[in-house]
Amino acid sequence: MTAVERIELHTTDMDLLAGVVRQQYAGHAAAFRCADPATVDGRLRTAAVGGLTAGMLGYDGFEYTAHLDPVPAPTTVMVLRGTGSITTGRQEQRFTAGDVTMLPADQPSLGQTMAGIRYVTLQVPLAAVHALAEEEAGVPAGSLRFESTAPLSAARQRAYASTAAFIYRQLLTSETTQLHALVAQTMTGLAAAAMLETFPNTTMMAAPRPGPGWVTPASVRRAAAFIDEHAGRPVTVADFAAAAGVTPRALRYAFRRRYDITPAQYQRQARLERAHLELLSADPRDGVTVAGIARKWGWASPSRFTAAYRQRFRADPGQTLRT
Repeated sequence: MTAVERIELHTTDMDLLAGVVRQQYAGHAAAFRCADPATVDGRLRTAAVGGLTAGMLGYDGFEYTAHLDPVPAPTTVMVLRGTGSITTGRQEQRFTAGDVTMLPADQPSLGQTMAGIRYVTLQVPLAAVHALAEEEAGVPAGSLRFESTAPLSAARQRAYASTAAFIYRQLLTSETTQLHALVAQTMTGLAAAAMLETFPNTTMMAAPRPGPGWVTPASVRRAAAFIDEHAGRPVTVADFAAAAGVTPRALRYAFRRRYDITPAQYQRQARLERAHLELLSADPRDGVTVAGIARKWGWASPSRFTAAYRQRFRADPGQTLRT
């Protein structure tokens, strides 16, 4: 289990709120305009697990303008109500309720937030985004760059908002104090993938690269055995590749050739098999539930676990648990 770290602040002190935002997100110089101090209402809640952080911020009764430093980790904002804008040397993006934007990671910016705004944030560890970019597109960590703070399309914005809302509910509104390490890893990967698919970045423009070279069948078998042996631990593709003595990119190509799936998909299948075996041997009279087993093996959403289980085993996990 991994502890969920929480911060909660409800204050009428605008400077205090700015200080906590500065600590949690990025360095910035803040300025305020307030017609009536009696109406000031600032709120901040965050929940973090292993570097993945969901937050909710609300500013009422004052206007908040900030000169922002580049954020240290990819961070997005989903607006629930109100309006605002973010300006960089390259662009200005205005946003209102329902919009999603990314905070600039490579240059300072000016963020202007009008009174009455409330928004949800999602921050993903930079290492997780870099690792996925290299695995999926062969883009070295130092070459990954987000080109725009705006989503590619309205459809991608809606899809990203759905992912962000799901993680927000799992971390922030559930009030949970601990998560299974596999669930934390799965949600981090889900958020990283959604960011790379939604906001224009160098993985989308990467030129096709030559194949990574031959990987022996023995190396692929070693990687598969490592995945099977460590199905219950939050190991990564980099760990699989190290066990096989090859690069993550080469291992991905080799898995595609041998199994027609990626190493990460193989890992997900291995965890689904373990969950199946546990459901077969468990007794619901002992308090065992499908949701509990799903979380243990990396599914934060019982419905998504059920869909994957039905596709693989042609049965409902609840039926397996009862038989």
